[in-house]
Formats: sequence, C-alpha cells, structure tokens
Amino acid sequence: MATLFTDIYDLFLAEVTDYKLDALYATSVTDFETYLQGFLKRAIPKFTNCAQDLTDVNFTTGTFNITLTLMEQTILSSLMAIEWLNKEIQNVSQINIHLNDRDFKHHSAAQNLKEKKALKNELREIVSQDMVDYGILNIPWSDWADDEYGF
Repeated sequence: MATLFTDIYDLFLAEVTDYKLDALYATSVTDFETYLQGFLKRAIPKFTNCAQDLTDVNFTTGTFNITLTLMEQTILSSLMAIEWLNKEIQNVSQINIHLNDRDFKHHSAAQNLKEKKALKNELREIVSQDMVDYGILNIPWSDWADDEYGF
C-alpha cells in the first residue's frame, strides 16, 4: 500500500505551528498541499540512509509508490520541519525597523533569529540521531556475522 504525502504532512504539522499555514489551509487545501510538497521535495534527498527508494513517488497523486514505516515517515516530517525553519530563518521581512523604539526592535529581531537558528541546530541533531538509530535497526546483522559488510 502506498504512503500518502498527507501522512507525512500530518506528522509535520504536529511539529510545527504557523498561522500562515493555517490560513493557507483555510483558503485552499490544494494550495496548502502544493506548498508543503515543496518542503517534502527538499526533505527527501536529505534522508540519505533510507532503506527504501524515496524517489519512487508520484507527485500528481501525492503518494510514495512504497509503504513507509512510521519511523521513516517521522524522519521525513522532521526533515521537512528543518526545511521550514530554513525558510523562517531566511525571512527578511521579520526584521522590521519601522517602529518607534528601533533598538528594542533590532534586539528582538536579532534574538528571535538567534533562537530560530538554535532550534534548527537542535532539530538537526535530533534528526541525525534518528537517522543513525534507523540505520542501525536496518543493518543485516546476520550478513555481518558471515563477514559480509555490504561495502
């Protein structure tokens, strides 16, 4: 059975809170899914040690042509969150200098950006550990016992 992109999106949305995403969903579910598909497309190649072929997808129907495990879905959704954070960090409109107290605004924007970067780095570490754990779970240990390491 194929895994739907919406399964990944649901996990992603459990991790991310963004009023702009909520507004987009309320406006158009199709546009919302197209927007999230961009983050998924950027996340797929970052899951470098996936045991399955993540490029076996159908973007028209919004499905993987394979069945992903929950662990694979979770890793993909976390990689999507990192890509979403990249967009948030690079959003220059968050630095608005047209307020009366410019020093406060600059400090607040700088602190906000610093916290977003720290959150992204923390999430990258967690996802990296998840991929390591995933890789260890998928090692054919019986082959290793026969000195076949798969290199």
